Amino acid sequence: MSLRRLSLLLIPTCAVGLGCSEPESLERRVPSVEDPECPASTSVFVTADTRFHSGAQVTAIPQDLSGRDLELLILRGNDYDRRSGRVVSKGLCFGDVGQDAEFYVRSGTAYYRSHARRFDLSVNRHGRPDAVASAVTETPARLDLTGLQPWQASASPSEPGSQLQVVSGEVEWVARLDFPTARPGAGVTLTQGAEARASSQWGALPVLDAAKGDRLYVNQLNEVPSGTLPSGAPLKYRTVVGSLHAPAASFTPNGDTALALSGALTEVEQASFTPEWILSAFTAHRAEAHPDAVIAQGRFDVLPVTYGLRAGRVGRQGELFTLEVPGDETGELTRRFTYGNPYPASWGIMGSASYTFLAPTSVVVGGQSWRPNASIVVMDRLSRMTADDPVVPGVSPPRLVRIDGAEAATVRSVSSTRPVVSWQSPQEGLPRAYQVEFIPLTADAATAPTVEFHVPSDTLSLTPPPGVLAAGATYYVRVTANGSPFFVPWQAPYTSADLLPIRTAGTFSAVFTTPS
Repeated sequence: MSLRRLSLLLIPTCAVGLGCSEPESLERRVPSVEDPECPASTSVFVTADTRFHSGAQVTAIPQDLSGRDLELLILRGNDYDRRSGRVVSKGLCFGDVGQDAEFYVRSGTAYYRSHARRFDLSVNRHGRPDAVASAVTETPARLDLTGLQPWQASASPSEPGSQLQVVSGEVEWVARLDFPTARPGAGVTLTQGAEARASSQWGALPVLDAAKGDRLYVNQLNEVPSGTLPSGAPLKYRTVVGSLHAPAASFTPNGDTALALSGALTEVEQASFTPEWILSAFTAHRAEAHPDAVIAQGRFDVLPVTYGLRAGRVGRQGELFTLEVPGDETGELTRRFTYGNPYPASWGIMGSASYTFLAPTSVVVGGQSWRPNASIVVMDRLSRMTADDPVVPGVSPPRLVRIDGAEAATVRSVSSTRPVVSWQSPQEGLPRAYQVEFIPLTADAATAPTVEFHVPSDTLSLTPPPGVLAAGATYYVRVTANGSPFFVPWQAPYTSADLLPIRTAGTFSAVFTTPS
């Protein structure tokens, strides 16, 4: 199947009732076929907007691509013909590209295989477009809160007790509140002058501006017992039990000045859902993730999305409900759960079910411990995950991953820095694309960028271009099948990745070392 044929699958997908009227149209954001600055007959035009979602309004602000690390790599057998772009009024133009050319659009360490003459690197963001990011991801906080539900002390790392999260509907602020000196005691219902630290769960903390109406929610999450798991073990989940929607205030995070959070939390409205989560449908794919994999855990989340789900999972706004299931559980979970929701009805609600698979042992490189892993993920509107259909994987992991023709599950050294990675299609489901990640194992995880390739579903092998993998380095490969019906990485990888439903399943290799 060619990339041209794959692009046409957007049309028959709508015909089978997958809700094409709901997601935003990707095609209407693509520039006209012909542009005098970058003619489609001979060129590839790359554009990028930052699309800020705030209420019913979406504000698209063009990105300046002049200094961005972008490149076109035209496939020539096993080699590549590289092209640099020239700046035009609305993006970058890559010239001298034949009509039938297949190529990668490279943005930093991400490679997208395509034939599209117009390629969109736009991204979705939550909040107002004039928000300003600070230079820090953490800030001290001073808490004067009343109305807490009786505080649950932490019994163990697996039972963390009560938690506090801080979320904004106006800017991309979502942070966890930790207590560096002393946590509240069991049963307390107020904090007076408590010292905490707000740690961002989504990039740098934004500056809050009272004049722009920036407000914060302070949410308390407690553990709720709910019977037993299929094995008979106790079942608990975590949900929002109280919330404060603080008045608009200004605050510039700088790492030193404390964020003041004060007021009374009130009990939140409770909603219910009844999933039929087939745990065994996920755990059955353990050996496909890796022959020796262990199952870390399963997880079901209910997540808020500001201003609805038309564009999918835009932004990160914390959690409403989290159920974690030990990896040795099987069978199914079908019961009624309740969760707290402090947000207005205009916010969307989505569900996420996932299972994570790990290598049986860690790999230590220079004192840094690594655990190769892969996951199976299902995301959709919560209403679709609580209807008549059971929650099962939409696609299974790719099969029979090999490196240079040998089974990838065996630790080994490869003969070059350009190993051939191959795989076979999943046993279940129809992938639209595959993601192939080369994950370096180094002594410092912060200096180990993952290189990722996105290829269409008719591509079952990949050889990285020269210079992608380092000599004398250690890696593992993760190959993920993506069965999300609206995902089009050959045209608009970032915005289409947000569209629901999302269906992915991955497999991972043993570690391998490149020659020095």
